[in-house]
Amino acid sequence: MCNDNNGKDPCKLHDCRHGGCRRGPSSFFKHDTSLVFEKLALRSGESFLDLGCGAGDYSVHAAQIVGDSGRVYALDLNAEFLDTVRSNAQKLGVRNLYSVVSDIRRRIDLPDGTADVCLIATVLHTIRFPEGKAKLFSEVRRVLKPDGRLAVIECKKEDALHGPPLHMRISPEELENELSKHGFSKTGYYDLGTNYMATFVCNR
Repeated sequence: MCNDNNGKDPCKLHDCRHGGCRRGPSSFFKHDTSLVFEKLALRSGESFLDLGCGAGDYSVHAAQIVGDSGRVYALDLNAEFLDTVRSNAQKLGVRNLYSVVSDIRRRIDLPDGTADVCLIATVLHTIRFPEGKAKLFSEVRRVLKPDGRLAVIECKKEDALHGPPLHMRISPEELENELSKHGFSKTGYYDLGTNYMATFVCNR
Protein backbone atom coordinates (compact mmCIF):
# COMPACT_ATOMS: atom_id res chain seq x y z
CA MET A 1 0.00 0.00 0.00
CA CYS A 2 1.03 3.62 -0.33
CA ASN A 3 2.96 5.05 2.58
CA ASP A 4 4.13 8.48 3.63
CA ASN A 5 7.12 9.20 5.84
CA ASN A 6 4.95 8.45 8.87
CA GLY A 7 4.67 4.90 7.59
CA LYS A 8 7.15 2.14 8.16
CA ASP A 9 9.20 2.46 5.02
CA PRO A 10 12.82 3.13 5.98
CA CYS A 11 12.86 6.31 3.91
CA LYS A 12 11.79 9.14 5.52
CA LEU A 13 8.35 17.59 -2.16
CA HIS A 14 8.72 21.40 -3.70
CA ASP A 15 6.56 24.48 -3.44
CA CYS A 16 3.14 24.66 -5.05
CA ARG A 17 3.72 26.50 -8.28
CA HIS A 18 -0.02 26.99 -8.77
CA GLY A 19 -1.04 28.81 -5.62
CA GLY A 20 -3.09 26.62 -3.30
CA CYS A 21 -3.85 23.88 -5.79
CA ARG A 22 -4.19 20.48 -4.21
CA ARG A 23 -3.40 18.25 -7.16
CA GLY A 24 -0.02 19.76 -7.91
CA PRO A 25 1.77 20.72 -11.12
CA SER A 26 2.53 18.16 -13.79
CA SER A 27 4.08 18.06 -17.26
CA PHE A 28 2.90 14.48 -17.79
CA PHE A 29 0.20 15.32 -20.32
CA LYS A 30 2.17 18.03 -22.13
CA HIS A 31 4.27 15.72 -24.27
CA ASP A 32 4.58 12.15 -25.52
CA THR A 33 4.72 10.26 -22.24
CA SER A 34 5.11 6.93 -24.03
CA LEU A 35 8.40 8.23 -25.48
CA VAL A 36 9.51 9.38 -22.03
CA PHE A 37 8.98 5.96 -20.50
CA GLU A 38 10.40 4.15 -23.50
CA LYS A 39 13.66 6.04 -23.00
CA LEU A 40 13.57 5.61 -19.22
CA ALA A 41 13.61 1.87 -19.92
CA LEU A 42 12.16 0.98 -16.52
CA ARG A 43 12.12 -2.71 -15.73
CA SER A 44 10.09 -4.85 -13.39
CA GLY A 45 11.59 -4.88 -9.91
CA GLU A 46 13.48 -1.59 -10.24
CA SER A 47 13.27 1.36 -7.87
CA PHE A 48 12.12 4.69 -9.33
CA LEU A 49 12.58 8.10 -7.73
CA ASP A 50 10.40 11.06 -8.76
CA LEU A 51 11.87 14.29 -7.37
CA GLY A 52 9.43 17.18 -6.97
CA CYS A 53 6.62 14.88 -8.07
CA GLY A 54 3.79 17.43 -7.88
CA ALA A 55 0.67 15.64 -9.07
CA GLY A 56 2.55 12.33 -9.12
CA ASP A 57 1.48 11.28 -12.61
CA TYR A 58 4.95 9.97 -13.45
CA SER A 59 5.16 8.18 -10.11
CA VAL A 60 1.87 6.32 -10.52
CA HIS A 61 2.68 5.33 -14.09
CA ALA A 62 6.15 4.11 -13.08
CA ALA A 63 4.69 2.09 -10.21
CA GLN A 64 2.58 0.12 -12.67
CA ILE A 65 5.67 -0.64 -14.77
CA VAL A 66 8.03 -1.77 -12.01
CA GLY A 67 5.30 -3.91 -10.45
CA ASP A 68 4.95 -5.27 -6.94
CA SER A 69 8.59 -6.34 -6.86
CA GLY A 70 9.69 -2.75 -7.51
CA ARG A 71 9.30 0.49 -5.59
CA VAL A 72 8.48 4.07 -6.44
CA TYR A 73 9.44 7.00 -4.20
CA ALA A 74 7.46 10.19 -4.83
CA LEU A 75 9.09 13.20 -3.15
CA ASP A 76 7.70 16.68 -2.78
CA LEU A 77 7.73 19.46 -0.21
CA ASN A 78 3.97 19.89 -0.39
CA ALA A 79 2.15 17.32 1.77
CA GLU A 80 -1.21 18.08 0.12
CA PHE A 81 0.16 17.04 -3.25
CA LEU A 82 1.26 13.76 -1.72
CA ASP A 83 -2.19 13.16 -0.24
CA THR A 84 -3.55 13.29 -3.78
CA VAL A 85 -0.77 11.08 -5.13
CA ARG A 86 -1.54 8.42 -2.53
CA SER A 87 -5.28 8.67 -3.19
CA ASN A 88 -4.81 8.27 -6.94
CA ALA A 89 -2.47 5.33 -6.46
CA GLN A 90 -4.89 3.57 -4.13
CA LYS A 91 -7.74 3.99 -6.60
CA LEU A 92 -5.63 2.21 -9.21
CA GLY A 93 -4.61 -0.55 -6.82
CA VAL A 94 -0.99 0.59 -6.75
CA ARG A 95 0.72 -0.81 -3.65
CA ASN A 96 4.38 -0.05 -4.25
CA LEU A 97 4.39 3.76 -4.12
CA TYR A 98 5.93 5.51 -1.12
CA SER A 99 5.40 9.25 -0.72
CA VAL A 100 8.01 11.25 1.15
CA VAL A 101 7.75 14.86 2.30
CA SER A 102 11.21 16.22 1.50
CA ASP A 103 12.80 19.54 0.57
CA ILE A 104 15.02 18.30 -2.24
CA ARG A 105 16.80 21.67 -2.39
CA ARG A 106 18.51 20.73 0.87
CA ARG A 107 18.48 16.95 1.13
CA ILE A 108 16.84 13.94 -0.46
CA ASP A 109 15.45 12.06 2.53
CA LEU A 110 16.32 8.57 1.31
CA PRO A 111 19.19 6.20 2.13
CA ASP A 112 22.27 5.87 -0.07
CA GLY A 113 21.84 3.70 -3.16
CA THR A 114 18.04 3.59 -3.07
CA ALA A 115 17.05 4.10 -6.70
CA ASP A 116 17.83 2.58 -10.08
CA VAL A 117 16.25 5.50 -11.93
CA CYS A 118 15.67 9.12 -10.91
CA LEU A 119 13.39 11.53 -12.77
CA ILE A 120 13.42 15.31 -12.31
CA ALA A 121 10.56 16.62 -14.44
CA THR A 122 10.20 20.40 -14.97
CA VAL A 123 11.59 21.14 -11.50
CA LEU A 124 15.20 22.23 -12.02
CA HIS A 125 14.30 25.65 -13.41
CA THR A 126 12.76 26.50 -10.02
CA ILE A 127 16.13 25.97 -8.29
CA ARG A 128 18.98 28.47 -8.57
CA PHE A 129 21.41 27.52 -11.32
CA PRO A 130 24.19 26.56 -10.92
CA GLU A 131 24.57 27.18 -7.17
CA GLY A 132 21.44 25.35 -6.03
CA LYS A 133 22.00 22.50 -8.44
CA ALA A 134 25.33 21.48 -6.92
CA LYS A 135 23.75 20.26 -3.69
CA LEU A 136 20.87 18.56 -5.50
CA PHE A 137 23.06 16.75 -8.04
CA SER A 138 25.36 15.56 -5.28
CA GLU A 139 22.34 14.18 -3.44
CA VAL A 140 20.99 12.51 -6.58
CA ARG A 141 24.31 10.76 -7.05
CA ARG A 142 24.22 9.61 -3.42
CA VAL A 143 20.76 8.04 -3.60
CA LEU A 144 21.28 6.36 -6.98
CA LYS A 145 22.63 2.84 -7.17
CA PRO A 146 25.93 2.23 -9.01
CA ASP A 147 25.29 2.83 -12.72
CA GLY A 148 21.96 4.43 -11.79
CA ARG A 149 20.13 6.41 -14.47
CA LEU A 150 18.97 10.02 -14.28
CA ALA A 151 16.44 11.69 -16.58
CA VAL A 152 15.74 15.42 -16.60
CA ILE A 153 12.77 16.99 -18.36
CA GLU A 154 12.98 20.74 -18.82
CA CYS A 155 11.50 23.54 -20.89
CA LYS A 156 13.53 24.40 -23.96
CA LYS A 157 15.59 27.54 -23.58
CA GLU A 158 13.57 29.70 -25.90
CA ASP A 159 10.98 32.44 -25.60
CA ALA A 160 7.47 31.06 -25.12
CA LEU A 161 4.05 32.34 -24.12
CA HIS A 162 3.78 29.73 -21.37
CA GLY A 163 6.19 28.35 -18.83
CA PRO A 164 9.11 29.97 -17.02
CA PRO A 165 10.78 33.13 -18.33
CA LEU A 166 13.81 32.71 -20.56
CA HIS A 167 16.34 33.57 -17.85
CA MET A 168 15.12 30.64 -15.70
CA ARG A 169 15.31 28.06 -18.47
CA ILE A 170 18.20 25.62 -18.69
CA SER A 171 19.73 24.54 -21.97
CA PRO A 172 20.80 20.92 -22.52
CA GLU A 173 24.40 22.12 -22.72
CA GLU A 174 24.20 23.89 -19.35
CA LEU A 175 22.59 20.84 -17.82
CA GLU A 176 25.22 18.44 -19.18
CA ASN A 177 28.04 20.72 -18.06
CA GLU A 178 26.78 20.84 -14.48
CA LEU A 179 26.00 17.14 -14.23
CA SER A 180 29.41 16.17 -15.60
CA LYS A 181 30.94 17.87 -12.54
CA HIS A 182 29.06 15.37 -10.36
CA GLY A 183 30.03 12.21 -12.19
CA PHE A 184 27.18 11.90 -14.70
CA SER A 185 27.57 11.16 -18.40
CA LYS A 186 24.88 12.00 -20.94
CA THR A 187 23.35 9.03 -22.71
CA GLY A 188 20.59 10.68 -24.74
CA TYR A 189 18.61 13.76 -25.73
CA TYR A 190 14.94 13.64 -26.78
CA ASP A 191 12.77 16.37 -28.26
CA LEU A 192 9.41 16.58 -26.47
CA GLY A 193 8.04 19.60 -28.31
CA THR A 194 8.14 22.57 -25.97
CA ASN A 195 10.20 20.48 -23.54
CA TYR A 196 13.18 18.18 -23.85
CA MET A 197 14.45 15.17 -21.93
CA ALA A 198 18.13 14.46 -21.33
CA THR A 199 19.27 11.16 -19.87
CA PHE A 200 22.43 10.41 -17.91
CA VAL A 201 24.20 7.53 -16.22
CA CYS A 202 25.95 7.77 -12.88
CA ASN A 203 29.63 6.88 -13.19
CA ARG A 204 31.16 5.11 -10.18
